[in-house]
Amino acid sequence: MRRVGLYLVLGGALASFSLQAATEKETVEDLTRRIESLEKALKQSESVKNKKTENEKALEKKVEMLADIIEKGDAAGGMSQSPVHMGGYGELHYNALDANGEDIRELDFHRMVLFFGYQFNDWARFVTEVEVEHIIASGSSRGAVEVEQAYVEMDLASNLHLKTGAMLMPVGIINETHEPTTFYGVERPVIEQTIIPTTWWSAGAGLTHHLDNGFSYDFYVTEGLKTEDPAMGSTAEPFNLKKGKQKSSFADAFDLAMTGRVKYKGIPGLELAAYMQYQPDLDQSAKESYADSATLLGGHVIYQMGDVTLKGLYARWDLDGENAQAAGKELQDGGYAEVNWKLNQQWGLFARHSIWSQVDTEEKNQSDIGFNFYPFEQVVFKFDYQIQNDDAGNVDGFNLGFGYHF
Repeated sequence: MRRVGLYLVLGGALASFSLQAATEKETVEDLTRRIESLEKALKQSESVKNKKTENEKALEKKVEMLADIIEKGDAAGGMSQSPVHMGGYGELHYNALDANGEDIRELDFHRMVLFFGYQFNDWARFVTEVEVEHIIASGSSRGAVEVEQAYVEMDLASNLHLKTGAMLMPVGIINETHEPTTFYGVERPVIEQTIIPTTWWSAGAGLTHHLDNGFSYDFYVTEGLKTEDPAMGSTAEPFNLKKGKQKSSFADAFDLAMTGRVKYKGIPGLELAAYMQYQPDLDQSAKESYADSATLLGGHVIYQMGDVTLKGLYARWDLDGENAQAAGKELQDGGYAEVNWKLNQQWGLFARHSIWSQVDTEEKNQSDIGFNFYPFEQVVFKFDYQIQNDDAGNVDGFNLGFGYHF
């Protein structure tokens, strides 16, 4: 689908091989040789039986699809030269919850997203993603229209890529890949909505380098988050980092943020990642600061054993300064553990437990259990039941969801 379908799932590599990205100078023979090279790499990655990762499976399918398209195009006497790519996803939620005795019954078309891409040549492309939240965006509604991505990616080498524009931050498990068909649970994991403020994008520039030993690293320089001084008339909750996203719209940038990630995928079925963001001034002001520096540290592990996948994530913010300490927000952290079991191509079960806190609050926790049903690969129906403790809000009940991507 969108940028993940061709760019993130394949790490930018398959984009230069896709039929739609083919230039007039490319021949069927050139693409065939590239496919053979990819197939050879896939065979080498199958050293452990039945332990291919989801990304490896996706790559295998893309190679097969590309081969079929080239074969059909060649048989027809030519190939499509269109440099334009299109995709999208969306999700509908129904929440039936009890929040300390208050019933919540809500039906919401949470988001509808369209992705457009343009291949300039075989080493440069444009990616954009436009989202409509809550189906109506007006002054009297809770909806919004947002451009979550708009960047140009250039291949400096076959394994070295430069992005410039508005980009998703390389942190967490689902911030970059969050189509409803790719994760369990109707709502996104609570830790990746609070501690990691998914969906989180920023404007700037980023470099991604994939090494031959299974390691890769990213380094981004972008706008930072921002918290505002209540004494200056702000009504926003101070040091609420999710509310501090500037979303690349007239973003104050007196002090830029630096974000880095190291990822390892050298063992079939295993993904390890560690990430960090540092911003010297959470106030983003040229004057005396209400807030000082902020540092995010986090990491995750994903291990797939046949049809069972284990996930674990932990992240924490450390905020410097007297005001953050006075607000009880100098430490904000949380983590979750998840196990899911893909029974077959259509059914999957999951269970997840999340714990998070701020220094001025007691420990919050939430447990989720449920299933995904896929009538076919690009459509999913979801059910989950959640239980929270009192400090988390004691919001219990079930959620139903429907999602798609293309």
